[in-house]
Amino acid sequence: MKPQALGLVLEGGALRGQYTAGVLDAFLEKGVEFPYVVGVSAGASIACSYVSKQHGRNRVIVDTYRHDRRYLSLTNWLTTGSLFGMDFIYDEIPHKLVPFDFKTFEASATRFVTVCTDVESGRAVYFEKEGEDHLTVLKASASMPFLSPVVEYRGRLLLDGALADSLPWAHAVKQGFSRNVVILTRPAGYRKRAPQTWPARLLYGRYPRLVEAINTRWRQYNASLAAIEAAETAGDALVIRPSVNLKIGRTEGSVAKLGQLYELGRTDGAAALKNPRFFR
Repeated sequence: MKPQALGLVLEGGALRGQYTAGVLDAFLEKGVEFPYVVGVSAGASIACSYVSKQHGRNRVIVDTYRHDRRYLSLTNWLTTGSLFGMDFIYDEIPHKLVPFDFKTFEASATRFVTVCTDVESGRAVYFEKEGEDHLTVLKASASMPFLSPVVEYRGRLLLDGALADSLPWAHAVKQGFSRNVVILTRPAGYRKRAPQTWPARLLYGRYPRLVEAINTRWRQYNASLAAIEAAETAGDALVIRPSVNLKIGRTEGSVAKLGQLYELGRTDGAAALKNPRFFR
């Protein structure tokens, strides 16, 4: 099943992305593919296995390595500046431990876009899969402020794409996809709150536009979410979000709870496929 002129928009959320993994595996089980996929941070990383048609790969990674200190630990943060082991996640795992099917991914007709934030401009940068070092781009998109170092790539300094465009629905619309399936990792009713502004000023003071992006992210997130919900009401967006609030954090330590989140995603994804306005 290949929805025509229908985009797929994916929120991040670190380990909350196991929900997205479940939804996308439900899509794979029914052979559903999209012509356009745009993802942020963990959303982009997880979607790679969807485009490469590797059902269950994201769950295997978390089930196997969540408690491996190379994957996520204070040791990583103290030795590399990143809580998540970026080289382990974006090099050793895809190349050796849980091999990623680069051939199928690169041959896919799906237009795949990863969102990063340019540190100097504070603006979003959208990388297409063609002609890019995609693992480096994914690493940059998932590099959370305060918890990861800046990634240098092709003359740019990059961080988490969610800082500049947390929910890239508007970008998908600008690319000609007026109707979209949007996968969120927060339950209905969620809104971000204004953060304390001093941490960003203290750590990133030499990048004032990045500081502004970090400190105003809550506004752009809430505005984007309101626009998506308006599109949902108008019938132009199908929003899939956790139907049960399992209260899972982005560094969740319980593999069992992450498994529950994945299965919830599979259930919600299967239910969404019954929507005749978007899937036939």
